[in-house]
Amino acid sequence: MSAHETIINHQIVLDTFGQWPSFHDGEVHRVVLDRTRRLPNGSYYPSIELYIRGWIMTSEVTASGHYKQEHDSVVHFLFERVTDVELDGLNHQNVLSSLDFEISRDNESNLPALSVELIHCYGLSGSFKALQASVISVVPYIRKTAA
Repeated sequence: MSAHETIINHQIVLDTFGQWPSFHDGEVHRVVLDRTRRLPNGSYYPSIELYIRGWIMTSEVTASGHYKQEHDSVVHFLFERVTDVELDGLNHQNVLSSLDFEISRDNESNLPALSVELIHCYGLSGSFKALQASVISVVPYIRKTAA
């Protein structure tokens, strides 16, 4: 099983892109760090939400000389019960080389965890572990133009 298959609702990403994207040259649009979520017993736990723009690069070249991109979308991920968080370099663009997932073990609970690594080209980079991960949504990317 691939690590991304452990993510709840990962099929939404596959349905949109036709495959699991690498997020190469994609951008981290938003990061939300939250400590207010609660377990059924009332104890708090940390979570991270990531909004990442991605697409599938084809071998076709456009009239402008660039590779054609398909399925340009923003994926909203929710990672719950996170540990070992290291983030660095947030800036105005946050271009990824890749978004990597690996099955590992949580250092605190020794439970199976998903290791997440944001490998950067420019801007935000980092890593963390999550005991649960979900895809909340995938929406088409709409470029905002200046007024």
